[in-house]
Amino acid sequence: DDAMMIGGAALWSGMAINAVAPFMQVYGQQTIGASRAQVVYASQPLWASLLSWIMLKETLGTDGMMGGSLFLVAIALAATAESPDPNCEVDNNCEV
Repeated sequence: DDAMMIGGAALWSGMAINAVAPFMQVYGQQTIGASRAQVVYASQPLWASLLSWIMLKETLGTDGMMGGSLFLVAIALAATAESPDPNCEVDNNCEV
């Protein structure tokens, strides 16, 4: 039983985490662009704390909830911001 569980964990780690996930990450970056992908990567601590609160019943205080909420607002603002004009240097008008 233990050998099957260890073998399954090794197979999962090798296939899903080390093989499939990097391809999905590269595809996602190409699809949404580098700046928006960075917003998703930067939010990793937020999702880690949220999942630990849900799955491990860890304590999440008022400061943590306020910080997470502010981060979600910042993500929403970043995701809905206008993209800069790629020809702004030609027009000398590079304000967003």
